[in-house]
Amino acid sequence: MSREHEVGAGATKTRGLRALPRMLRRIPGFMLKLAYMARFSVQSWHMANFLAPFQIYSTSDCASQLAKSGLKWPINTGTSTDEELLLAVIDLLQREPTLRERFPQPIASGPSGSFGDWLLSDAEYPFIVSQRYRLRELWKSRPSLAARRLWQHHDHLRTLIPLGLLPSWRRSLFHWMTHTARPAHGTPLSSILWFFAELEDAPSCGADEMWLDSQSWQAKHPKAFADGRGAFLEWTQRYLCKKPSEPEGQSLPAPYIEETHVSGVNLFGHFCYPSGLGEAAWQMRRGLEAAGVPLAPRDMPASIHHDTLDRHGMRGPEVHPVSIYVLPPEHRLSEIHARAMSHPKANAKRVAVWYWELERAPDLWKSRARAFQEIWAPTRFIRDSFAATLDVPVRAMLPGVALAPFTARTRSWFGLSETTFTVLFSFDMCSVMERKNPLALVRAFRQAFRRGEDALLVLKVSRGNHDPESLARLREEEAKGQVLIIDSVMTRSDATALMACCDAYASLHRSEGFGLTMAEAMLLGKPVVATGYSGNCDFMTKRSSYLVGYEKVVIDRNLPQYPAGIAWAEPNEEEAANHLRRIYDRPTEARAVALRGQILARRVLDPLAASLRVRQRLAEITGIPLSRAA
Repeated sequence: MSREHEVGAGATKTRGLRALPRMLRRIPGFMLKLAYMARFSVQSWHMANFLAPFQIYSTSDCASQLAKSGLKWPINTGTSTDEELLLAVIDLLQREPTLRERFPQPIASGPSGSFGDWLLSDAEYPFIVSQRYRLRELWKSRPSLAARRLWQHHDHLRTLIPLGLLPSWRRSLFHWMTHTARPAHGTPLSSILWFFAELEDAPSCGADEMWLDSQSWQAKHPKAFADGRGAFLEWTQRYLCKKPSEPEGQSLPAPYIEETHVSGVNLFGHFCYPSGLGEAAWQMRRGLEAAGVPLAPRDMPASIHHDTLDRHGMRGPEVHPVSIYVLPPEHRLSEIHARAMSHPKANAKRVAVWYWELERAPDLWKSRARAFQEIWAPTRFIRDSFAATLDVPVRAMLPGVALAPFTARTRSWFGLSETTFTVLFSFDMCSVMERKNPLALVRAFRQAFRRGEDALLVLKVSRGNHDPESLARLREEEAKGQVLIIDSVMTRSDATALMACCDAYASLHRSEGFGLTMAEAMLLGKPVVATGYSGNCDFMTKRSSYLVGYEKVVIDRNLPQYPAGIAWAEPNEEEAANHLRRIYDRPTEARAVALRGQILARRVLDPLAASLRVRQRLAEITGIPLSRAA
């Protein structure tokens, strides 16, 4: 029997016989892709075995490789842009080989290394002061990240060139990045060159990077950065054209030091993806660290277009006896470890922290859950949703929430009036606009405030290009007045500063698993108007916020992640409008409500209390006290 729709936390897919025409249409493209992959694999093998290793610090070698991709080198266009400034540094190291003798690891040592100190402060080199400042800031942001993500996010690339970070195979990797990936992803040439310069500077000839990005290497040499270091370096000789050199008296960088604690936690999450789920992983991490639990964070890459932070210090195998996964439920455990490039530890206890926004969980997750000892539901709403579907124990575990440190900004810094009454709502377009329901908030706001009144609704949108059709609908409302859209992926600091600038926060969501932005607004002491339904009710009451009534309705069509037929809320827009007007007309009362909300949020969402709950539960699961004193 065919099933037309198999629904998980992803797009609804057609299954069974009805999918056959679509599958047949894909065959020609698949065969073409397979032929390309076979050809590329043969070329890579030939380059690795019959050509000299690629030399990033050789002008002629670099120029010949870039010419194959239609690029000229060197690019002598000055240093007026950031890209040209970074390219000028590589060009300098190529033209002056004595610099590499004087500074053995010029790029990898960073802006505070000997080469960076000379380049950025010594009068011997003719960078003007403003260029030195710009270069220092660029270097701190690690220019190689965009190219490094090409390697870490493309699973098929690591399949085609499994040893791509090692000297003999870098020529193939460089060709793929400059010829295929650069035009497809817009990766700057400077990032690619800096990435290869970092690999060239590595004393281990790239073997350490390979270990961090290879489950098989981690499995074969689990003690590669402890007492098995010598055996690991000897084993890597079969792949390297020269012997790795270990700097005398130099300790291994922080991410290379293997954990030796008998107790502790491996924490998996989207640490590099600025989102609600990514912030949940960071909140868990900060809480466990504050509670003194030995921690090995492991980042699972989300998307090459969405990840913005550096995975430095968040790679490697499982090293502790228990693992926590703050990740979406649709991922299989094996997929998580493959994407995180982390070799699993035998007999490790595993706990999943799953967020979900509807009253019923997909049946597909039942099989996913069996890989874990138990599931932690961040709210009672999620617990009740899972308990009816999953076979493994489900425990409500309210997380701690702490505001990110932020620099206070004026409203004008965000382009806002200093005197206008301002209501804010922040959401990610990847979270499905129908669930976030901003159009209902727009209608309620216009009921509350007549045209011409000094009031403004700010819709802070992240990743608007993910759903251009929905963004266009919001733009139409913006054109009618009283609404301002800020479409930007901000840092946590700037997003918090924007929230601190506003007079009130509002969310007329149809359903929320938790409701992080509402919690943050309460912690900032802002009056919050929100639908009185779903996860946010764990930390919001009628005395501490302005809860909006609702009617239960059934989702009438399949949406990305959310199938038709499951109930969620339709908030009362007139009641929401009355709340917004009340906050405007009665500021003293609104401040009192906001103060009660702040006190409640600080007590209920206390990060230390949450981390102690986590530590206690993990100790019960493992039978091992999870603390440094253990």
